[in-house]
Formats: sequence, C-alpha cells, structure tokens
Amino acid sequence: MALNDIINYIDLNFTQKHLEKIRDFIKQPSISATGEGVRETAEILLTKIETLGGTNVHLAETMGKEFGHPQVYGEIKSTKNKPTILFYSMYDVQPVYPEKWILNGKKINPFGAEIHEYEWFPGFSGKCLMNRGVMNQKGPTMAAFNVLETFLDLEGELPVNFVFVIEGEEELGSPHMLNFIQEYKEQLKSCTAVYFPMFFENFDGQIRFYLGVRGVIEAKLWCRGGSWGGPISRNIHSSNSGLVENPIFKLIEALNSIKNDKNNKILVKGIMEDPKIIGPSSEDREIINELVKNLNFRDLKEAMGVKKFRDMEGKELDGGNAIIEQLFTPGLSINGIEGGYYGEGGMTIIPHEVHANLDIRLPPFQEVDYVKQCYKRHLIEKFPMIEVVFGSGYGPAKMSPSHPLIQATKAVYEIFQKIPLFYPLLAGSAPFSLFQTMLNLPFVYGGLGHAGRAHSPLEYAVLESYDSKVGGVKEFEKFFATLLVEFQTKLSKN
Repeated sequence: MALNDIINYIDLNFTQKHLEKIRDFIKQPSISATGEGVRETAEILLTKIETLGGTNVHLAETMGKEFGHPQVYGEIKSTKNKPTILFYSMYDVQPVYPEKWILNGKKINPFGAEIHEYEWFPGFSGKCLMNRGVMNQKGPTMAAFNVLETFLDLEGELPVNFVFVIEGEEELGSPHMLNFIQEYKEQLKSCTAVYFPMFFENFDGQIRFYLGVRGVIEAKLWCRGGSWGGPISRNIHSSNSGLVENPIFKLIEALNSIKNDKNNKILVKGIMEDPKIIGPSSEDREIINELVKNLNFRDLKEAMGVKKFRDMEGKELDGGNAIIEQLFTPGLSINGIEGGYYGEGGMTIIPHEVHANLDIRLPPFQEVDYVKQCYKRHLIEKFPMIEVVFGSGYGPAKMSPSHPLIQATKAVYEIFQKIPLFYPLLAGSAPFSLFQTMLNLPFVYGGLGHAGRAHSPLEYAVLESYDSKVGGVKEFEKFFATLLVEFQTKLSKN
C-alpha cells in the first residue's frame, strides 16, 4: 500500500470533501433515549458500507425482551490472507434537552455541525466543529469511513479485512449486544481484533492510552405510596405532611443507605468486600507510578470544570490514590431524580411517586449478576417499598500493554511523534468484555485528534489547533490510515 499517497490525499481533500461528509453525518440526530433519528442514521451507515463494496450488509434488529435499535452489520473481505478487524462503534448519542448550547452569548444548534473559534482550555484554542456526537462517537466513525473510501479509491483494496458492528444503543448500556454476539458468533469468529475509533488526544496533545474499561449497570429506583405510607394514587396537599410520609424522603433515605458519597464507599453488603475485585496488579502499579510523574492534577480539574477532588481521610485525593480510587473502586452515580413538581413558582404537594436513575460502575473483575443480587438483597431487606429495575449491564475489560495489538497501536502513535501515556483503565465503560469473554478477541481504542465535552453542551472536535502540539480530525484520519497498514503487517504475524 502506498501510504504516503493516502496521507497526501487526506491533506489535500480533508476540508472540501472529508469534513463535509462528517458534518452531514453528525447533523442527523440519533438520540437512543428517545429514538429520534436513530433508524435514519442506521440507514446512512448501511448505505455507506454498501458503497464501499460491503457484503452481507444489513440492519440486525435487536433481540431480547424489549424492542431496541438495530445494529448495523457488514463485511469487507478480500480473497487475500489478511487479518480481519472487527470495527465496533456506535451511532447513537445522548439527548440534548435540557442543556443550553450557548457560546459567547449566542445559541448554538446542537445538530448544526457549526464551526467556531473556541478555547477548550486556557491557552489552547482553535477552530472546532461543534455538535452532539462529534466526539462521542459519530465524528471518529465517519472520519474512519473517509479513510476506507480513500484506500479503495487510490489502491482498490483495504489493508485489512473488516467486519462492521455499529450499534445504536451504546448510550443505553448496550442492552442487546450480548444477544447479538450470540446470534452472530459464527460470523465474528473470523475476526483477529476489535478496534473502536476515538479522538484520543488530551487538551494539550498528550495521548492517554487506556488499556481497558470499567463495567457498568444501569438501574432505576422507584418509590410509590402504598401500605408503608405516602399517597397511593395521586399527589396530595402538602399540609398533610404531619400525617403522611413523603416518597421523596423515603427514596433519599434509600439512596443514602446505598452509598456514602463523601467517602465514595458503597454501603451495600458484599460490594466492597467482593473477593473478585483484584485491585491494581503489579503491572498496573508500574503504570500508575509513571502516570503520577506525568499528570498535572490541577490541569485535570480544570479540564473537568471542578474546583477540587474528594476529601479522603481529611485530605484531598491526589496522586496514585486518586487514580486507584477512580479506576479500581466500585462506583455509583445518581444521574437524576424526578418526582413531584419542579417547574417555575411552587406547588404545595406530597407526590405519590418518585424515581432515580443510577449507573453502577464495576472495577476489574466484578461480575454483573453478583452486583445486581447484592443491590436487590439490600433493598428488599431494608427498603421493601423501593422497586429496583435494572437495565443493561456488562463487566469490565482489560488488556496488557505488552499485547501485540497494543504495541502495534503504540508504534503508530510514535510515528506521529506522540509518546502515549498508559492508563490501566478508562473510568467510563464500553462492552469490550463481551468481545473478550464470548469471542476471545483483544481490543484497542483510540486515535489522534483532540475533542471534548462529551455528554455536555458545546461538544466539540478540533479542526485546526493554534498550538501545533494538538491534533484534530484530519490527524485522526492520517493516524487511522497508518494504523491499518500497521495492523496488516503486525497482526498477520501473530
């Protein structure tokens, strides 16, 4: 493959051709929580794979107890002996309501794919593409397709074979991915490794190379009035608060029994004591020690938009303790509580029901079913009036830095003069454990280019940085092209 020709073509055609294809794609809403635009987006990807010469291209309707959003499936395979990459990605995005997308006093269309001058961190600025999903994950997905199209146009073939699995439910916790893998196990067995495209540069151009992910379980807690107390079928006047208990207070009591948020300790029996939690290995501790030497925790807080980290034992978390607490400790977040009246003015009521949305994070190698059982048992014993409904969930996944797939990816970063800083895990989650446990496939995710504010207003990806150390979407495309050639040579030998 004439890689230099591919790189030159990206340089010459990015602004006029590739960027416009990315903008067209991200303008299409695909909000999995509401279903808005989801199927239309899946159809766009279906057509894209067909245009690239894909075979067996179809929408795999999700399977399970409840109907969901389809997986986009397709294959591009040559007759030559090449490694096959399972290109896993997602086309769904988070809702934008009730966010306010305002930049410099002006409203920004969350699905306008607008280009703005933006300072993403003090001293770092440039031209940025703003849109829901431009970082997470539609931007890098379409950028990768641009590269595949370029290879086919210039060379007539791809460096590696591909199997595409692009889901529309990742933001819902991938509820049907397990069933999909079971159904398509024969087709997926030919794959060599999993790749997930991401813009991976930090705000200052540093590459943070994450070697795994935590697991996640979504849950919803309901408290309704009943025999225990509280209004049964309707809201009642708050003047009755001396006589009648309030479901909101009961839910708050239950939530406080689950976690001591000040100390970040889960209070559910069996969670913190779980013998399956292995903590950081000696290899992890070496990585953490190197991280502490290179991380600026003040900049990390600035990037997050927070003033301080947790106080633990009277001292703010810092250094290796902060990394271990974030990555290797069971976690739980309350995403929101809804019940009663919270509009303008006031409404003097005792509501008859309230619910809270939670996400539970699993460190290596805590198991989903065990965690669910512990939470169920806790609530049944202590708060029988609280109903818990678990959504989707999957376990943590982890790779060794010495694995050939990781080393091949690291080598490509170094080609672009980037020395990646390894992390044992990403604090977030993705369903890589399902590919590991069911198909025995290694995985890697990442790429060049800085992007930020995922799940937040003004989500952005850099197009042109005024600091040469920070790359953008065009640099991601060059990285991905080089990575495919590296996979062709390195993965064929292993």
